[in-house]
This record gives sequence, structure tokens and C-alpha cells, in this order.
Amino acid sequence: MKINHSTVSGQGGKPAVTSTGGNAVERGASATPGSPAGASAGASVQLSALSTQLAALESSLATGAAFDAAKVQEIKAAIRNGSLTVDAQVVAEKMLTGLQEMFGKVK
Repeated sequence: MKINHSTVSGQGGKPAVTSTGGNAVERGASATPGSPAGASAGASVQLSALSTQLAALESSLATGAAFDAAKVQEIKAAIRNGSLTVDAQVVAEKMLTGLQEMFGKVK
């Protein structure tokens, strides 16, 4: 993010902040009244790897399909024509495994 030293109406005279698309936050060379003591020109802040991963995940979810539409149509057709079979043992095992993972009890 980059601080634009021109003020924006509706922000009470605070500088505008714009994104540069990178992971570092850049601070402008001149301080504004009320800025924290010790803020130096050219200071930067690195975002954690997790925040970078979250941004990438958000981007991929926004652009991609959340499910396989062809597979959904295939399952719908199997339900309609009565050919869908469900193995209760497999479903139960997957449910238990999921719950164990959720509560951290996987060995």
C-alpha cells in the first residue's frame, strides 16, 4: 500500500491509501500531524506468508467454480433414474474421519 499525501474529502484530512499490489506497505517521506513517533521515511512492513496465501486463495475462489457442475449433473441424473447407490459404511467412515480431524484426534 502506498500513502498518497493528497487528502481525501470525507477522511478528515487523512492521506489517501492506495494498494501497490505487493506484500510490502510503503510509507511516504513526510509525516502527517498525529502520526506515531519514530515513524521513519521509507519504512516498510512485510505481511506474513499466511496473509499472502489467504489473498491467493480468495483470488482463486473468486475466479474459479466452487464445484464441478458436470459431476453435480451426473449425480442428479443418477438420483432421477434411481441408479444412485450409497455405501453406508464408506459414508460413516468418512464422517468419523472428518470429525476426528476437526477435533484433532487423528493418530
